[in-house]
Amino acid sequence: MGLRELEKKMRLQDEMRKKNAEYQLKELENKAKIQKMTKARLTEIARKHGVLIAVDDTLKEEVERLKKEYNIKESNIIREKLDENDVMPGEIHHIEHEKLGMLAYQRVMLEKEETGGLLLLTDVFDIVNTGILSGRITIDDVKKAVTILKKKKVIPMIKTLDEEVMLISFFPVQYTQDQSEILKYAQRKKGTCSLAEVRAELGWSEVRALRALENLEHTGIAKTDESFRTGKRWFFPSLKH
Repeated sequence: MGLRELEKKMRLQDEMRKKNAEYQLKELENKAKIQKMTKARLTEIARKHGVLIAVDDTLKEEVERLKKEYNIKESNIIREKLDENDVMPGEIHHIEHEKLGMLAYQRVMLEKEETGGLLLLTDVFDIVNTGILSGRITIDDVKKAVTILKKKKVIPMIKTLDEEVMLISFFPVQYTQDQSEILKYAQRKKGTCSLAEVRAELGWSEVRALRALENLEHTGIAKTDESFRTGKRWFFPSLKH
């Protein structure tokens, strides 16, 4: 192995260690969020996303009430907090793919404001490639896990964009063809675009392009930033690589 390849390998290992530490910290924060779950927050998640977190025994009656009020499926009720040990139990390195999918689902749900519930398959891999799973699961394991979620109707959509990039929607958002075209374009542009760029690339009117961009912003999938130099731009956190 040459010096350049060795340096590249060391940088990659360092980046993986940092990312693993970041997700371990995020997991601690997520546990705190669950422990601090209130009736108001429980209701908000049920209303917006059709999901219930039922790990707090003191909220058991509220969970059943919300289940009926919002007609929430049993598969969308989280009754136990999963961690990496549930996915790979015991000493034998056997992966429970259904639980791997649910582990990703729980973590994405708690980070919904950051991701909009829309992630690339590689992002989902990063979210669950932590703890004892780090280095022991593959992208194919995660693909199998999210496919099980889709088959069981826990998640609404798996979509393939350009260049065989898999995009997973963890929450029920209805995309028009226009929104899909913008997502494809944003993926090619590393997760950012302007109104003018979308119009030039897709040949759309200003009204058509702005409507699709604002719809993606409203659902939390896109975020905006505006400066004097660049003007208003839309950012897609899940596509920014």
